Amino acid sequence: MDAEKLRGARDKLTRVFRYLEALNQHRNPAKRQIREQLWNLWLHDLPDHPSIKRGGTKSRTSKVAGADSQNGETGASFVLRVQRPPLTSPPPPPAEIAEWLEPGWDDLSHEISVLESWSEPENQIESRAAKFTDSTARSLAFQRWKTLRDDWAKNEKPARACMKIFETLYALYGRIDREAERVELVLGDGILSWSRPEGGIYHPILLQRLQLQFNASVPEFTLSEATIPQNFTPVCSNR
Repeated sequence: MDAEKLRGARDKLTRVFRYLEALNQHRNPAKRQIREQLWNLWLHDLPDHPSIKRGGTKSRTSKVAGADSQNGETGASFVLRVQRPPLTSPPPPPAEIAEWLEPGWDDLSHEISVLESWSEPENQIESRAAKFTDSTARSLAFQRWKTLRDDWAKNEKPARACMKIFETLYALYGRIDREAERVELVLGDGILSWSRPEGGIYHPILLQRLQLQFNASVPEFTLSEATIPQNFTPVCSNR
């Protein structure tokens, strides 16, 4: 083949590869924002609970992502370990205040409130309107129970947050198992924050592929670095 034909063949191949590259970018556009990913988790926002442990990594990817040695295991071979936390129920209210409590007293997201008045039966025919503050004993019982309930809520919030992460990892574990060709987990390091006319960028720069393992006997999920790094995006992404 002479030089002219060889140059023409190379130009055709170059146009083919550029077309394929453009087609791939159109079908699978690069994510510019972390929020565009299927799911993400900032390690520095993890709840402080014994069921969650942060480990070390072989690379520096965990530093900016928040997996420092504080409350973690220095030199550990995993990035994150999440056990299913034990959950507890709130202390039951005393009988004398139970009927005065507004619904939602057993929900962590609700503030405790009581009815200002209540119709108490005086006999089989009539009833009278009573106020909550009419009884000093009732008010004291409420304050004692509220203290116990507030202590329970303070200790239970990290456990509920940990359970939410555990349930999310359980759902991701099943999805990755079903869609192994499309979905994977990665650990990101460093953030590129760049305002552009066509749209801003806020996304990790360095990426390390992770593997998610499940130990049903504990039960426990473990995130650790995969042996072969892949250039995909955080923390759960489309391939």
